[in-house]
Amino acid sequence: MDTQALTVFNSIFSSGSAFVYRCANDENFTMEFMAGQVEKLCGCAKSDILGNAKVSYVGLTHKDDIDRVFADVDAAIEAKENWDVAYRLSRPDGTEAWVRERGNAVYDDSGEMVYLEGLVVDASAEVTLRKELQTTLNRTEEANAEIIDLAENILRSVQKLSILAINAGIEAARAGKAGLGFAYLAREIKALADENNQWASRITDTMAERKRDEAREAAESRRAG
Repeated sequence: MDTQALTVFNSIFSSGSAFVYRCANDENFTMEFMAGQVEKLCGCAKSDILGNAKVSYVGLTHKDDIDRVFADVDAAIEAKENWDVAYRLSRPDGTEAWVRERGNAVYDDSGEMVYLEGLVVDASAEVTLRKELQTTLNRTEEANAEIIDLAENILRSVQKLSILAINAGIEAARAGKAGLGFAYLAREIKALADENNQWASRITDTMAERKRDEAREAAESRRAG
């Protein structure tokens, strides 16, 4: 990938917790290109990962998640679809980072696969929100305010992803031919935002339904009394 494309990619992801990659479809997912917040998420320099110089990307993937990641990627390749998988990265310092990856296989004109490429984003907030939401949903009436707060947090995440998608589209237009692949990334980022938005909407709808049920039960109780 040329210098102009690398500059544009780094510009897009300079302020977020995400990176793009291009890798071989081998047992190590050998990285050929990475741009963005690689060190922030992986805990080591990009140069350590490229070409498996010091560590492979699979080597950074949590051992309990590796089989599932390979299974999801292989299934998507077989179906000629994109994959969407969440997993943990085990950093060299012993800490873990939840990430979410969306990617696809790229083929040449003869139909032969040439590499895999995709987007990896920080999923720690998403995982935390889901755990907190599940805990909150298991509580009783006092959970209402907390559920609303969680939904608002999700919506803020959606807004950030949407802005990232817009920036990707703008930078793609500026980059000309060097940015031809950015349209896919912009769509994937927007898809993540849309998915979280749908999730937040479901929370809101559930809250509204719960309030209606509570009001109806209260009214019936008053009539019965």
